[in-house]
Amino acid sequence: MTEANMDRVLVGVFGLDRPGIVSAVSSVITRHGANLEQVSQVTLHGQFALMCVVQKPVDLDKSVIENDLNEEVRRRKLKQAVLVLDFVEPTENLEGEPYVISIWGPDRNDIITTFSRILAEQKINIESLRAFPIEAGMSLQVFEAQIPLEVDRRALHRTLIDRAGAMGLRCNLQHRDIFEAIHRVKVD
Repeated sequence: MTEANMDRVLVGVFGLDRPGIVSAVSSVITRHGANLEQVSQVTLHGQFALMCVVQKPVDLDKSVIENDLNEEVRRRKLKQAVLVLDFVEPTENLEGEPYVISIWGPDRNDIITTFSRILAEQKINIESLRAFPIEAGMSLQVFEAQIPLEVDRRALHRTLIDRAGAMGLRCNLQHRDIFEAIHRVKVD
């Protein structure tokens, strides 16, 4: 099918992690002549989350995909919730550069709220967020963000470091290219 005959939907699948979930979802999508264009999947504390941008034939209603996904989940005795939404094309051009913001130290319940608020106030889009324990009572939060070109990075870095210090935390801001180069693991 040509691009003109295709439409996009978002597919979300959430619930208890078990083998076969990705197989179930992808088989339904494929059976309908649709394509998994972009996929992100993660498991947290034994809970599964999958988000997909799916290219589907224009004449295929999203409710058919959702009903068939739910039927496949039931048939395979998986414990998943399925959600299919219309894809909304972004209207705002979020031009900027990719950065990684790492915050670590004693675990607190207000870390993500505090730092996401600082980023929102600067109109910085968070593209990915991971938070996890690193040792007893300690945690690490990693924000991947698109920082607009007009944002003063030095001032932002100072704000982040000052706020982290006031909370007993440490903070680092790096361009994603530098972060990846530093953290690249060479496997022979």
